[in-house]
Amino acid sequence: FVASRLEGAAQTIGALNRGDEISGLTCGQFSMIDILEHMLNEAGGKSDVFVSTWTAGIYDVERAAQLAANGNIGSIRWIMDRSMFSKSPQYAGPMIEAFGLEAFRDTSVHAKITLVASETKRMVCRASMNLNKNLKTEQFDISVCDEAYEFFLGWANELWAAAKPDADADNVFKPVWDKYTKLRGAA
Repeated sequence: FVASRLEGAAQTIGALNRGDEISGLTCGQFSMIDILEHMLNEAGGKSDVFVSTWTAGIYDVERAAQLAANGNIGSIRWIMDRSMFSKSPQYAGPMIEAFGLEAFRDTSVHAKITLVASETKRMVCRASMNLNKNLKTEQFDISVCDEAYEFFLGWANELWAAAKPDADADNVFKPVWDKYTKLRGAA
């Protein structure tokens, strides 16, 4: 059990070893993007990532793109709530630009679950926090456990398949992309 008012994700959580179960509380000083970065650092190599979240902000989009550029993400899939795409093209657009249309699905989701799997570790984080920082009390639970990972990966794969666009990703995300590029062009 860990709790922190001031420390960042890495300092609060500490090492993530096989078999660890960590439950924690924060005062909102870090968000899921910080936990994802720590999980990737602890994974010890290129990792496959799945993120389910309700929303993200521009800072988190930039951080996610930096994590991908660092080379420790082998593949990434994002499940996000439909409102992220319909109401926030200024955030969704850069994410699509950074990761490609095929990396996204939109559905009605509020679950904040992050999966990270490398050759040596498989981890799951369940939390109250989105990618973006929220200066309120947040909770998280991390399992470094093959069985927990398999359970949530099964859920993730089913949700991913159920949220598949009817024809292709362009039909779902093209309006968001068009709106984003129009906003970007006006700036």
